[in-house]
Amino acid sequence: MKPPTLVASTTSALLLALAVLASPPLPASSESKSALAASIQTAAASPAVSDTEPDNVFDTTPIRGANIGGVFLIEPFIKPSLFDQFLSRNKADIPVDEWTFTAALGKVEAKRQLEDHWDTFVTRDHLEVMAESGINWIRIPIGYWAFNLTDDEPYVDGQVPYIERVLEWSRDIGLKVELDLHGAPGSQNGYDNSGRRGVPEWLHSRINVDRTLDALAKMTKIAVDWSDVVYGIQILNEPSRWKWEVKDIFAFYNEAYDLVRSIAPDVLFMIHDTFLGPKEWPTLVAPRWTQALMDTHIYQMFDNYMVTMNETAHIDMVAKMAEDITKFDKSNIGVVVGEFSAATHDCTKYINGLGRGSRWEGTLEGIADHPLCPFATCSCTGDYGSNYTEYSAHYKRFLRSYIDAQLAIYDQELAGWFFWNFRTEGAPEWDYILGVEQGWIPSFPRTAMPKLDESSIIVFDDAQTTHATSSEASSSQYQFTKSVRGIVVTLGMAAATAYCILFSLGL
Repeated sequence: MKPPTLVASTTSALLLALAVLASPPLPASSESKSALAASIQTAAASPAVSDTEPDNVFDTTPIRGANIGGVFLIEPFIKPSLFDQFLSRNKADIPVDEWTFTAALGKVEAKRQLEDHWDTFVTRDHLEVMAESGINWIRIPIGYWAFNLTDDEPYVDGQVPYIERVLEWSRDIGLKVELDLHGAPGSQNGYDNSGRRGVPEWLHSRINVDRTLDALAKMTKIAVDWSDVVYGIQILNEPSRWKWEVKDIFAFYNEAYDLVRSIAPDVLFMIHDTFLGPKEWPTLVAPRWTQALMDTHIYQMFDNYMVTMNETAHIDMVAKMAEDITKFDKSNIGVVVGEFSAATHDCTKYINGLGRGSRWEGTLEGIADHPLCPFATCSCTGDYGSNYTEYSAHYKRFLRSYIDAQLAIYDQELAGWFFWNFRTEGAPEWDYILGVEQGWIPSFPRTAMPKLDESSIIVFDDAQTTHATSSEASSSQYQFTKSVRGIVVTLGMAAATAYCILFSLGL
């Protein structure tokens, strides 16, 4: 039996814990959202996550996220089957992005196929599985045409109800959400991930900028309507500094900041680094900004030199690439790695764009006219193919080591991370759910906690017990608070009585 002093200490700790539990749940207020930005800034100072001791989910947990990519803006490599239906056509007529996909099908058939895709490619079960593995945020990429579509564009809209369904699931599961404007009118980078591959036209027209801001405003209003779920707004994904002057991108960022803040004063304002090196990032940030985060995307396969590196070099490169990033994080606004994966090769089907080939096998048009890989023979098969059941034990160990090296920095030294992507149709190193299932992506303790279901709250009154309806419960937190505190008082009295008995017995 513990000495009385230890029993007293234990009783006091119990009472303190119960008193904390007696406090009513707080809504997502301005103060709580303001505290969130500060808390994720301090997340880097928290110790490495243990498999048995979850960290403080309210104060020090970093962003641990997954992208819900390829759903509300389709990309060929994420779901190739959407595009493979056209492979019998002449090469020039095969769609390569959402623009040409919808143009090829026409609005009616495109809407039918895309609604089925929106309805099935991401489900509540996917979010539940990820939350169980430690995911506490999701990033939802969305094309501008969900909010601002003109008659002369082939895109179809109708995404918003499906997006809000994901928000509803996230609320129930306890996930926080970042909404990401992933494609802008005219394309901000010319990549298929903007919705339209080819020569970008975004900043060539003020009309494009105004339409981008209109889409951003409507997306931000969703954040306000779902303020207990949506904690971050990324104003635009990957505007390319190779296509536009940095000063012009920064001018857009400033304009977007004023717009977002006029609608949602406390939401996290997230910008992309435009592919600049970290030492140049200060040119993208205004000192007046508050609640801001820098988003950077870190990959080691879209480079002719990096794909030739061996496994040890890839792991070593993680720290080298992050060195200046961590310095910026500590001296300026926080940094979140908004995209990364387990891949170190570009063999993945359509990863460089539909019909473009790979560096690995020397078939990437205009980039590689001979194979680029760390071996004498470069083949997109076996460990570098799309069938993970053919992966060797050695390659799986490498994938785990490579992911561990990344998370050691992104999770512990930065504001957090979003893996790209939550799932794919046949790209194993890009598939978070598969990676966790197969063991090359680690799990973390769950920190996304379901919200309390107020539809059936037991209300304890002095003389009777009743069931409160949802409206009765939500009208005030008083009854809930009174109920829990009543339980605490009862348990506290019992604990105090037990302590007195033990003390009198000299135990």
